[in-house]
Amino acid sequence: MSIAFNISAGDFAEQYQEKKPLLITSAVAKTYFPWQEANEVYNNSDVASEDLKLFLNGLIPKHEYTEKYLEIGTLRYRLVKPTVYEYLKNGATLIANKIKHSRKVDQLSRQVAVFTGRQVVSSAYVALGEKESSPCHWDTRDVFAIQLIGRKRWIIYEPSMESPIFTQQSKDYKDQHPCPSDPYMDIVLEAGDILYIPRGWWHNPIPLGEPTFHLSVGTFPALTVDYLSWLSTHIENYADSRKSLNNWRQDSRTLASVGNHINELINNPENYRRFIDEFTGATRIDSPLALEFFGNPSASALPEHLGVRICAICYPGLDSGYIIANGTRLNLDLKSLKIVQHIAESSGSSIIKLRNQLPEIPYSELNTIITQLCRQDILEILD
Repeated sequence: MSIAFNISAGDFAEQYQEKKPLLITSAVAKTYFPWQEANEVYNNSDVASEDLKLFLNGLIPKHEYTEKYLEIGTLRYRLVKPTVYEYLKNGATLIANKIKHSRKVDQLSRQVAVFTGRQVVSSAYVALGEKESSPCHWDTRDVFAIQLIGRKRWIIYEPSMESPIFTQQSKDYKDQHPCPSDPYMDIVLEAGDILYIPRGWWHNPIPLGEPTFHLSVGTFPALTVDYLSWLSTHIENYADSRKSLNNWRQDSRTLASVGNHINELINNPENYRRFIDEFTGATRIDSPLALEFFGNPSASALPEHLGVRICAICYPGLDSGYIIANGTRLNLDLKSLKIVQHIAESSGSSIIKLRNQLPEIPYSELNTIITQLCRQDILEILD
């Protein structure tokens, strides 16, 4: 299932990303995500984790709707379903954050990640009444709200604080930076619609008294403050940064020297590259297991019909002949580089397509290279 963004990634980045909201109608098939899939999201959630939450006029304590029990000596947790159902009937919203183990959620969130070139985290919201899950607020990450079942009203307001980060939650800053009184946008999302909301934009999602389920896919790029934090770990190598402080008159020259050194560190392109590489290398993609192909010493060549995709969201090292995926930095020879570049250009490919596009690489060698890259968790296969 492909998301119909109806705008190129380049135009989106130039015109909307971190600038203003964007409504994309009919981006996902209305029948793509039935209730069976929505229920599975919650079935597969860690009930004991704070990532699973129930809201009704505030956060409901976990002990009110979960129980712990021993299963043959193992402590487990489960939802008390009659209690959860009753809360939902009374207007509660059930939230699952940091979703894992849902193939369809992964398909959607991965497309958002590739479209934006950013790491993503997905959350799910289900409501059956008409009460809001939270007061009007801003998020400290850009969000793609993907309406999958039913409808939901969204009221959007312009930001009152520019580009807040995770330490700057709206509940702590609403007095200094109150929400504007006039809405920027007041819309109802239908099943299949996507609403992009940049961080800092106030929003109030309101159920309409009917069953509704949506995904919130948050994007997490490298921030300038992350770069500065990374650089701070290297400043101690500069002798003046280790000097003790006594008084301004005595220390101002030392601080000026450190300031000049920090300026050199910030504006060093090699430092910037190293930071981006480390940031990229910290991202993990949950590639599917393929034991029959890559754990089998007698496995034959990979079938031509299989698709292949890079286990990464962005590829900053390709221009320099290397790839970073799932924490591994791998220098590529010319043939491997050609293969990976072709896969990167189309956000995935198939083995037979690569065979046709790269006739200069013998097919047996191409298949072997792909197999080796899959074994190293650099590539993943798609059936």
